[in-house]
Amino acid sequence: MLSDIILIGPIGAGKSTVGALLADRLHLPQCSMDEHRWDYYREIGYNEELAKHKREIEGFWGIYQYWEPFEAHAVERLLSKYKNCVVDFGSGHSVYEDPS
Repeated sequence: MLSDIILIGPIGAGKSTVGALLADRLHLPQCSMDEHRWDYYREIGYNEELAKHKREIEGFWGIYQYWEPFEAHAVERLLSKYKNCVVDFGSGHSVYEDPS
């Protein structure tokens, strides 16, 4: 029985590189969040101008809060669409801080 292998880590940690090597070794497809995230974000109304404004006015915390629902959506979409593969996504995609 096959299942996904998910690599999570910060920017520049080598997730995509290790993912490619692992996918090749195990003869599995590789799926990288970096290739799909912006399309998934736009599906639910991501606004690049608003994101830019939030970053400029509110700094990292503002953009981080804005990204959260988009990141959660992207993870759900990616994992529902791609099966039995090596998946890599950043650590931000593994945390969702919604008190409700």
